Amino acid sequence: HVLNEIVKPRNTLAFVGDIMPTGEKFISVGDPLREFLRGCDYLIGNFEGVMTTPDKGSWMPSSDRRHDKQIMDILANIFPPAKTYLSVANNHSGDYGGEEFLESVQLLTMRQFKVFGSKDRPFCDINDALRIVSGTMWSNRKNDFVFWMKDAMKYVKPTAFNILYPHFGYEFELYPRPVIVDLVGKYLEDFDAVIGHHSHCPQPITAIPVRGVQRLAAYSLGNFLDIRKSDRYRYGMAVKMKFGLDHKGEWKTGEVQWRLTKCTPLPDGESFVDISRDELFKS
Repeated sequence: HVLNEIVKPRNTLAFVGDIMPTGEKFISVGDPLREFLRGCDYLIGNFEGVMTTPDKGSWMPSSDRRHDKQIMDILANIFPPAKTYLSVANNHSGDYGGEEFLESVQLLTMRQFKVFGSKDRPFCDINDALRIVSGTMWSNRKNDFVFWMKDAMKYVKPTAFNILYPHFGYEFELYPRPVIVDLVGKYLEDFDAVIGHHSHCPQPITAIPVRGVQRLAAYSLGNFLDIRKSDRYRYGMAVKMKFGLDHKGEWKTGEVQWRLTKCTPLPDGESFVDISRDELFKS
């Protein structure tokens, strides 16, 4: 779909949803998904949880989200780390405390992944024309190191194309509640696009007119990577969008494509992520 006519495209961006812990299991990538991501300049995803070792924080509840270091190899196999931007503004980033959070960010940074969503780095300027602001609506642990979505408006950059990539809404709901729809409408008064995550299942993607411009609203991209076997954890959405200048020299969203994805457990104990072929989503 072409939301607005642009005469000079600047970048092609790919967005995915929640990157959940995969333990010591590897996740391979299907060729159709690789083809969909090919040609994109950058990949943006939500890094749900903290990379830490099993012995640290072992007293924590089982609901806490701990990544194994192998997740960096999995992500590097999907897209070049230096062009992969990971938001850490989510409800599980505080699970193991500030020290473990900072160590996790440092490990990702050492592998060349670009990390944002902390209180110290609430946004990333991918280039002079593009700013992506993160932020979470929820946190399972009280903390002062994760950036809150309520403060996102402060970081809109004049003259740039601004995207809000928030962790918000409610889990396992296929449609956003009216209060979330209204919230997105308010954010789109200042942001050029809102692309969300947190529900763990894909929600609607649409265009909302704001002052004569069609602005992208993707309420939640669901789960991108997840090794749990229950069907409700397997599905996500990959969104590819172009932005650029229109004939007046203003930044706008151009072409938008999306594909539903599925993370499938394999007989050998590993998993496989690819474009979904399920009948459930063909309509």
